[in-house]
Amino acid sequence: MERNSDFSNYNSFNNSQNYNQFESQFDSSMYETPMINPVMQYEQAYMYYRYLSQQMDYKIKCKEFEKLNSKSS
Repeated sequence: MERNSDFSNYNSFNNSQNYNQFESQFDSSMYETPMINPVMQYEQAYMYYRYLSQQMDYKIKCKEFEKLNSKSS
């Protein structure tokens, strides 16, 4: 069985050309600067902590209120 060398050369040329197209579009500046700002992470964590602590305070106050009402009646 003979192999068509013209066709195989054409395919290998196109594959290398496509690979080079993707390689040339690679932007290395994206990796030079961090995408996540540590200050923003800290602020988000702090706001989440405040939200959870306020929620826990609210639940504790609700339990205390229920205890006061149950003793008075």
